[in-house]
This record gives sequence, structure tokens and C-alpha cells, in this order.
Amino acid sequence: MDHPYLSWIDYAVLGVYLLGMLGVGYYIKLKIPNFEEFLVAGRSMTTPILVCTLASTYYGLDVLFGTSEMAFNNGVVAFFGYSQLSLAVYFFAAFALSHRLRDAKFTSLPEILERHYGRTAGLFGGFASLFYSLPALALFGLGRMCEVVFGFDARLGALGLGGVALLYTLWGGLWAVAITDTIQFVLMCVTLAIAIPLLMGNLGGFDAVASAIPAGHFALFGDMPIWLVMAYTATGVSILVDPGFYQRVFAAKSARQARNAMLLSLIIWFAYDWLVVAGGMLAAAGVEMEILPANLHPNDALLTAVMYALPAGLAGLFLAGVLATAMSTIDSYSLVAGANLSYDLYRPLAGNRASDRELVRMTKLGIVLSWTLGYVLAYAFDKLMALWVFQATALTSTVLVPIFACLFWKGKKTPAACLLSYALGLTSVIAFYWIVKQFGVSNEIYGTYIWSFSLWGFDCEIWQEYSLFFTLPVSILGFAIGNCFGENYVPPAREESRR
Repeated sequence: MDHPYLSWIDYAVLGVYLLGMLGVGYYIKLKIPNFEEFLVAGRSMTTPILVCTLASTYYGLDVLFGTSEMAFNNGVVAFFGYSQLSLAVYFFAAFALSHRLRDAKFTSLPEILERHYGRTAGLFGGFASLFYSLPALALFGLGRMCEVVFGFDARLGALGLGGVALLYTLWGGLWAVAITDTIQFVLMCVTLAIAIPLLMGNLGGFDAVASAIPAGHFALFGDMPIWLVMAYTATGVSILVDPGFYQRVFAAKSARQARNAMLLSLIIWFAYDWLVVAGGMLAAAGVEMEILPANLHPNDALLTAVMYALPAGLAGLFLAGVLATAMSTIDSYSLVAGANLSYDLYRPLAGNRASDRELVRMTKLGIVLSWTLGYVLAYAFDKLMALWVFQATALTSTVLVPIFACLFWKGKKTPAACLLSYALGLTSVIAFYWIVKQFGVSNEIYGTYIWSFSLWGFDCEIWQEYSLFFTLPVSILGFAIGNCFGENYVPPAREESRR
């Protein structure tokens, strides 16, 4: 199947969108007076703009392509077995974390570790946050879009279009991110809401689609192994230590506005999740009906199906929405990673004497560095879900336990506990992935490695995605052992007075 011809109207829509994003970034560049404005928007964001930036940032191409990939392969399990737990975790975060984080007036996630466990813990947290914030998922998705739609090499497409998001983020910081996210949020939601019904109609309506979709796709867990479903859902826990979420809470005008923005975003995310899952399943039906290519790659399923359904003009609008989905993630996480370099790594090493000008300069350097590393990481994995699980596991296994001890545990918590939890968690992640890759076999369908062996007469399979089941308990054990040594950290009086 050839994609519909993109008319000059489609290209004009894309051109206007890209120029508009750059224009917003350049305009805001002239209005940013200091580091706090650049990084957390002067802590003055209200509920409406928080809703837009939260909704668009957290629902990037990892959801658009990753969740639709799962729906294409396995059906409604992508919604009931994966998306719903993530939404439940967001709901918990809205009530349990928003007040604790905003009232303490932190600037970044690693600062929480620094304030409770000391400078070394903060530095380690900065590295973990920086790695998680690498915009690899969005750059991977941008490359796939360019390859599928325009026929460009994926790496060149990600380099060119991802560079636009990099540029306006360098210019305007969080205000540029938030305002462009607001525009992107509208495009993201409207285009998908238009595209899915049109796709349904082009495939012959609900009855025709229902009869073509493989029967297993309507089962609650499909034909996906139950442990794999649990592994995917477990990655939702990473939301509780997601640096991008923390940054939005720190930037809110009040804890109440941060909480309300989260709750309103949940409604949008719920609808968006279902549209994405429906799109993946419709693509599976299109393959069964021989309308879409039989060798359709799961990552490309939703994009290919929607491009088939949309007429000229709307195709350009949809592609602008896809770009918006990717760019809203690239800009947000690149900024967070830049702050990790400047505020969480450079500032402590400079003895807290860095000026605003130095911090902004180092943040911009970090934005470029994170974008570059994310670009390299994007092509180390074959599928979006595999990449997402790896990044989520690395962050959760290193900082979740120490962070939650800070926020909810009133008992003893020593620097040794934080450092040992971090070190053992990270070591276990590296060891787990190395072992499974060394002894496992590549699985092309899921884009992963599976280690099969017999133990006491039972046949066992360890998937690469099962990592969190092993690494998080190791992190908890490390914290418990480390907590036996030393006393609670007491910040120097000079730092306390400064804050």
C-alpha cells in the first residue's frame, strides 16, 4: 500500500507548525530574566497551562507508537493491562506527592536526595535523572515517522525534526516548553480524535473491523504472557520518580493547582489511551483484511493506518500532531536533563557559588548533551517498549526507594542507605540485562531477549522486560542494609540558611 499523496497543503501545515514552534521559543528567549524563570518558570504556572504541558509531555511517541504497537500485537491488553495501572499511579501521585513536593520548594528531583542524604547522594541522583531524561523514545519515534511517511532515513529525520525542538528549548527554557506544549496538546488530541473514526469508516465500519481483528485481541490479557503484562504495568511505578513530573510540580503556582492539573490530565489521558489502542487494533484489522501491508512493522502500525485513512490536508494536520507529540517530550526531558547537569551536578561541585548566568549556560550545555546521548540511545533498541522498560527500570531501581523514604518514612534513613540502594540497584540492572542477553535468544515479535532454562524440573523463561522484578527488591535490600550504618544526615547550617 502506498501512502496517500501529501499535497502542498499538507507540507504547508507542517511548515507553519515548525516555524511557529521556533517563533515561540525565540520570543520567550527575550523575556527570560534568570535561572529560576528558565528552569521552573518562576514557580508561577497555573492549572490550565499545567494541564496542557502535563498532558502533552507524558503522552509522547512512546504512547502513540509503543501502546499502539502492543495493541496491534495483542489487543485490548494494551489498555486494561498496561495503561490503566499507569493512570492509577498518576492518580496516587496527584494526591500523595503534589503537596509534599511543592511545599518543600525543591528545584529538581536529585535535590531531594541531596537535602536528605548529602551531596554525594544528590550527585548520584543527578546521573540517574539525566539518563532517564534522555529523549531517546521521542527521537526514535520521529525517525520512524520520517522513514514511513517521507521515505527519509530514520536517523536523518530524527536529526532534522528533533533539532527544531532542541533549538526552541535552548532559547526559551520551561516557558517555551510549556507554551509550545499547549499548542502541541491541541494538535495531538484533535488530530487523533479525527483520525480514528475516519480509519474505522475506511475499513468498513465496526462490524467489518470486529470480524477481521484476531479473536484473541479482545481477551483481557490477549495472548501475551501474564508475567510480561505484569512487567509492562510495573514500569508505571517510574512515574513516582519521573523528573519531568517533579519539575512541573515545582513550577506550579501552588500545590493545589498542581494536583488539579494532574486530575484533569487523567481524563484526557484516559481518552487518549483508548484512541491509541483502538488505532493499533484497527491497523491489525487492516492487515487481516489485506488493506494494509502483511509485513507491517508493529511500530509503524498506527501511523501507516491513519495515513491510509486521511485525505490530503488532514494528513498534514495529523503529521503535525505526531510531530507535536514527539517534540513535547523532547523539549521537556531535554530541559530536565540540562538542569541535572547544571543544578544537580555542576552547582554542588562549584560549592553553590555558581551565578544565574553560569547555571543557564550549563543548563543549555546539558540540553545539547542529553539530546545527543538520547539520539545515540534511540537506535540501540529495536522496539519502543523495550527501550522504555530499560530506562524506567534504571531510574526506578536506583532512586525510588531513597526518594520515598525521604517523603514518607519518618524513621532512620542514613546516607549509606541511599548510596547502597542506588549502587546495588544500578549494578543489578546492568547484570540482569547482560545475563539475559548473553544466555537468552532474540525474539523478533517483541523485540526482546528471552532466557529459557529448566529448574527443578520446571521450564522457566526470563524475559528482558522482567528486570524490575529482580532489581527493585535488590535496591530495597541495599537500603535496609545501608540503614544499619551511620546516622541521619544533618545539612550544614550554612546550606539551611541559604534555603
